[in-house]
Amino acid sequence: MLAVIHNEEMSVSMGVRVNRVYAIAFAFGVLLARPAGALTAPKISMQPGLSSDVIILSFAIVVIGGLGSVEGAAVGAILVGLARAASVHLMPQAELFMIYLIMAAVLMFRPEGLFKRETARRI
Repeated sequence: MLAVIHNEEMSVSMGVRVNRVYAIAFAFGVLLARPAGALTAPKISMQPGLSSDVIILSFAIVVIGGLGSVEGAAVGAILVGLARAASVHLMPQAELFMIYLIMAAVLMFRPEGLFKRETARRI
């Protein structure tokens, strides 16, 4: 799996069936996601107040912090929390606007988020 992820061409040249590896990895992910969704959906889907705002906030936190970065998610959550607290006192109707403004400002200067994960380079 690691060989296919890091260097697909070399894996193909060594005889690895890359499409089969991707299909097995996808099937394994689906297999793990199915019980996780079944166990968590009854606990959160019936709570009052859970709406698309939760999805928007979590998306904003991930985009601000950088995909896959725990430190970035923490900083993104702090920034989003401060923006929500400020909007409650300053402009209650513009809560999402302030979050979008922060997200746009971060993406304008750092498109990969505040904390980018290190990636392997190809030479």
